Amino acid sequence: MADLLVHFATAYVPARGLRDARLRAILYVGVCLPDLAYKGLLYLGGASTWACEPTHSPLGMIPVCYAAAMLFEEAWRARAFGALYGGTLLHLLVDLGKSYLGAGVIPWSFPFTLARAELALYWPEDTLWLTAPALGAVLLAEAAPRLIRRAARPPET
Repeated sequence: MADLLVHFATAYVPARGLRDARLRAILYVGVCLPDLAYKGLLYLGGASTWACEPTHSPLGMIPVCYAAAMLFEEAWRARAFGALYGGTLLHLLVDLGKSYLGAGVIPWSFPFTLARAELALYWPEDTLWLTAPALGAVLLAEAAPRLIRRAARPPET
């Protein structure tokens, strides 16, 4: 859960640039989609972990995002796919920083190779400690424009 909150927080600030609230919501789903697909296949589908690996690769998530985009009405499908896939790529970039003892988690070249990469900037369990600052960043991003607007308003007489 903490990992999903951190992923949501990393998408929050870029999503603020999207004017359409529906598109923002789709981006938030996209940033959680790799973990939801992985856990869904693993626990609900009974798949082995190696069969779940494509959910954390850029090419492996294209069919998942495409299938999810088909749930939208036809006029929205292209935008939904773009937001879902953009969120997925953001998720993979955040996961790239995790340390898995040199084993890596992101098979960037799947299906051509299962070689994985990692930057080893933080441990997977560190997302527990990153949750509070991530939610603080979300609150700051939400409160700052309101405070700025309030300060810029002329005083009432």
